[in-house]
Amino acid sequence: MAALSVASGASALGLAPVGRGFDGALAVVQAPGEARLLVVTRTGVVRLITQRGTPGPIWLDLRNRVGSRSVEQGLLGLAFAPDFATSGRLFVHYTNRSGDSRVVELRSRPGATRVSTRTARVVLRQHQPYTNHNGGSLQFGPDGMLYIGFGDGGGQNDPDDTSANAATWLGKILRIDPSRRDPGKAYAVPAGNPFVRIPGALPEIWHRGLRNPWRFTFDSVTGAMWIGDVGQNAVEEIDRAPAGVGGLDFGWSRREGTDDLKGGPRSATETDPVAQYRHGDDGCSVTGGYVQRGGRVPALEGQYIYGDWCSGKTWAIPADGSGPSREITGQLGRLPGLTSFGQDRAGNIYAVTSKTVTRIRE
Repeated sequence: MAALSVASGASALGLAPVGRGFDGALAVVQAPGEARLLVVTRTGVVRLITQRGTPGPIWLDLRNRVGSRSVEQGLLGLAFAPDFATSGRLFVHYTNRSGDSRVVELRSRPGATRVSTRTARVVLRQHQPYTNHNGGSLQFGPDGMLYIGFGDGGGQNDPDDTSANAATWLGKILRIDPSRRDPGKAYAVPAGNPFVRIPGALPEIWHRGLRNPWRFTFDSVTGAMWIGDVGQNAVEEIDRAPAGVGGLDFGWSRREGTDDLKGGPRSATETDPVAQYRHGDDGCSVTGGYVQRGGRVPALEGQYIYGDWCSGKTWAIPADGSGPSREITGQLGRLPGLTSFGQDRAGNIYAVTSKTVTRIRE
């Protein structure tokens, strides 16, 4: 990856401290209509950030439900329904005490100081055959549907060949409508899902061919989906899907990035990554991010920002996916243990490590 060269007189980028002292922070989110930032931790606790930047009161406590024996298990994601201000619906994605994945709906209200778990409704269950590659991201898309990411279930080289198999949710991104219910389901399947009419395929599937999609997000302007898919021994990749386009196959485990792994012919929908990097100095585990839109960082406007958990390096790539990626580590500084990014309604992007939350600034 080429380093980002900064012309003389260009605005300097940096990181502004927002919060510190957290235990296993994996995400920072903002409820619709609220200024407060919430930090999601792997242990099952969601806390507010105080004005002093310290861990605040517990807003949601799922410790009696969440299992986190592996570093890839725990409370992995939280998303607010677009109509949260009126419905009070929010959704969490976690591994339970048996190590299996659950997507659960909870009810709250704007401004609440604590969310009651008595409102919990299980929306979706997925057995996990191993303790890693659980995915865990969930986001509401521009279409108001809930998108859910699952890894391939774990193990070396996708031993059960789940990622390409449309008869399992593993190695996929799903798309569901949790505001309605089909017969026998706790949600409805949108009619436009690409596998709805394919015999033997699960209709919830939106994309496939993923190893461990550790953070996917949507461009707030174009609606394109961006995915950071964690590689195995050699290559980390960033995938992009145009707005409203489902049914793409990102190639795992026939390929790791663009390298042949198991090999074999390309599927008709196979889609190469828009960016990738090899293990070594650049890192070993990609952390997907956000497209900068609005906010206070015009130097990164229209750029997708992502990084690496091992090296703490960060990069930017044009939001149309045209590339190439440009390294911005020299301006932001390294962020070892980079677990996630977040974005508030104003467009500001936050970087999360296990202990800290910082805001990208100019």
